[in-house]
Amino acid sequence: MNPQESRKLARARKLYHELNLEGACNEYRSIFGGHSIEVCCDSVEDFSLFIRCLYELDYQEELKSYQEKLRAVPEKNRNPNLSYQLALSYLTHDLGSINQAIQCFEKLLFETREPNLVARAKMGLATCHDMQSGDWRVCGSIINSIEGDGLQPYLKDLTEIWRAKIFRDSGQLDEAEKLIGKTLAKIQSHFHWHAYLSAKVILGGIYFKQERFNQLLEVIKEVRSYCDQHPLSTIRRQINYLADQIRGYQTSIPLVLEKSERLSVLRYEDRSLVLTGEKPWQKLLSCLIQEKILPKKEIIRKIYHRNYRPKSDDRLIYGHLSVLKKNLLKLGISQKLIAKDSRGYRWIPEVAEIEEKVK
Repeated sequence: MNPQESRKLARARKLYHELNLEGACNEYRSIFGGHSIEVCCDSVEDFSLFIRCLYELDYQEELKSYQEKLRAVPEKNRNPNLSYQLALSYLTHDLGSINQAIQCFEKLLFETREPNLVARAKMGLATCHDMQSGDWRVCGSIINSIEGDGLQPYLKDLTEIWRAKIFRDSGQLDEAEKLIGKTLAKIQSHFHWHAYLSAKVILGGIYFKQERFNQLLEVIKEVRSYCDQHPLSTIRRQINYLADQIRGYQTSIPLVLEKSERLSVLRYEDRSLVLTGEKPWQKLLSCLIQEKILPKKEIIRKIYHRNYRPKSDDRLIYGHLSVLKKNLLKLGISQKLIAKDSRGYRWIPEVAEIEEKVK
């Protein structure tokens, strides 16, 4: 890489760490698009970041193009850096390519002693076995063989996250939580979003196994807030999978109400309703969630701060309920969650409420 390209690489890295993935992707594309795949792979860290951008942005066609280029290089011409990218391409292609990925990673470990590349290869190999068999003992033996000397901080963090995952999967939940807590504290001092969010997903899995659902919902809320602001396709899939685990385990808490000083957000799976309180149906929903049962008199008093007038207000209340139920359908939940009985209108499901600290 010439000096101008080196400056562009530094700019792309900065954009990546700022979570401007589209900007980083464009910078990387302008550099790597003008070089052979062999030259691209020599910049192992930057090319890996570029491929990560493509995955998070869900640029499948471009990913496929690079995968085909990697596989077209004759084996005799592959250096360790290219072999690593090739192994990754098999790992992320489909489950049928896992054995090819394992062969590439194992072969690479005989070809290089460079500590950072060895660590990357071992984590890739552990990922293969985790996807293939879920055997934490095999994964543990691979990860525990990674030596920390000479590792980049990011790779050290990923290694510790892996160790916490192995503790979690083996049932050593206290050890897992302690390790992931220490790792998160370190990551926050030299923030790297991928390591941070990966650690949060592992922490969420620990909370799930401990049945600490309130803490788990906090994790889901935080990670989803990143995914709402940035195009993080792989992270979103991981946190949605975790949310699915909650729904399958305890159906009483799929609804989450995130509250701040300015507005509230009602979430169900990966959908959300923003409640600013400016519209009558939003006020009605907030009151129903809070009070559980509302007579007509209370609905009018809470929305309009006046007394109930039966002749005109019955139609008004019915209109607000109709709009509210249409919005519940958009959220993906049944409008039958609001029932009518002798006491008034009743909100049926449980809602986990989370207070957001507004900075």
